[in-house]
Order: sequence, then structure tokens, then C-alpha cells
Amino acid sequence: MPIPDGPTVLLGDAHLRESDAEVEAFVHFLDRLPHDTRTLAILGDLFSAWVGRPEMQLPHHLIVVEGLRRLRARGCAILYVEGNHDFFLDRLYAGDPFERLVPDSIDMRLAGRAVHLAHGDRVNRGDRQYLAWRAVSKSRPFFTAFNLMPRGVRLRIVDALERSLARTNMVFRGGFPLAECEAYARPLLRSGRELLVFGHFHEERRIDYQEAGRRGSVFVLPAWRQGHRYLRLVPGEEPVFASA
Repeated sequence: MPIPDGPTVLLGDAHLRESDAEVEAFVHFLDRLPHDTRTLAILGDLFSAWVGRPEMQLPHHLIVVEGLRRLRARGCAILYVEGNHDFFLDRLYAGDPFERLVPDSIDMRLAGRAVHLAHGDRVNRGDRQYLAWRAVSKSRPFFTAFNLMPRGVRLRIVDALERSLARTNMVFRGGFPLAECEAYARPLLRSGRELLVFGHFHEERRIDYQEAGRRGSVFVLPAWRQGHRYLRLVPGEEPVFASA
């Protein structure tokens, strides 16, 4: 399905878990999205942990994926940018339910604008500890070795990883990295992007820049599970944050 250029909903960081009331809430949100929504873009970390292997899919993963498939059957294109809790999803879900599923970022036109979509975990170049971990954990050799382990061992590793990610590098979680965001954003705005949208930081924010004689904007998505908030783009209108 080609990506339609119409009203678009963007969200991130639902961090859905097993036995989590937010799973039902998220599926209800998908089923009730306005029918004029042409594209849904999820900017990573839909689940607390998500690994692209059939035997690693748990019931709450499958429930949400079925909800995404129902939305796609209505004619809504669905995009996914992997976050730091997502690993090698392309082999399992590229093409179904996601029209586009990428590990890093997407540059395209949405709702009449040139946009750059990223999870946001690579914005802060000063967070070297995390960036080193990301390079290892998202490497093919790591994934190959991981898949040689018994399923029970892998599930325990994923559970431990989820808890570890929630605790590490607290020094970088005390505030939004404004300077690093600007360094990331300006070259993209200079090259013609109009909007940049990130998840990851769990903080609803808009930042406007003047670049090459025109305005460009960065939107940072709130964590969906903390208030069911998302960003809506409509051709010819200002982007707005909205509540489900």
C-alpha cells in the first residue's frame, strides 16, 4: 500500500506489558481512530520489550498486532520506527502490519510536509554509554547469538533487559538535551525537512528554529501510556497534540 498524504497520527512509547490494562486501552484507541486518519506512525517502544522472532511473541504482543491489522484493513497505512526496546522486528512484521518498518529513521512526506521521524535515542550524542550498548544490541552477530539460546533463557534475558533499561544512565534523564537536539535538527532542516518528530524522551514539547530563512519545528511526543496523548498532522493546519 502506498503511503497516503493525508491526516496523520503519530505516537510513541506506549511500553505495553503483560497483564497491563493499557493493552486494552491501546487497542480501543486503534479501533476508534477517526476514519479520515490516513497514516499512523509509531515511533518506537510500543512494548516494554519486543523481539522479532515468532517464538518470542507473547499474548499481549499478538493482541495489539491484530488491532493494528484491523486498522490497516480500513485503509490506514502504518509506519514503525524501532526504539531502544525493539529488536529486529523487520523479519516478522515488515509488510504486515507495517507498510514501512525501519531501525533508525524515516524521511518522507506526510500530511503535506517533508518530515523526519526517529525514535530519538540517537539525538543525545553525549550519552556514549547508551550509544555503545545500542551498537552492540542491534548488531546481527548479537542477534544470531541470542537466537541460539533456549527460549526460556531468552525470555529471562529480555525481562532483565527491560528492567535494566529503566534504571541505567539516569544522569541523562534529568532534562531534555536542547543543545544536542539543535545540533541534530539544524542540518536536517537545512536540507529541506519541515518537521522532525521524536519519541523516547517522554516529554511533550515543540521547538521552533529559523533555518535558511524559514521556520522548521521539532515535536517531541509524550509517552502514550502516561496520558494517551499523540500528535496529529492535517494538511494545511498547524500540528496539534491531542488526547485519545
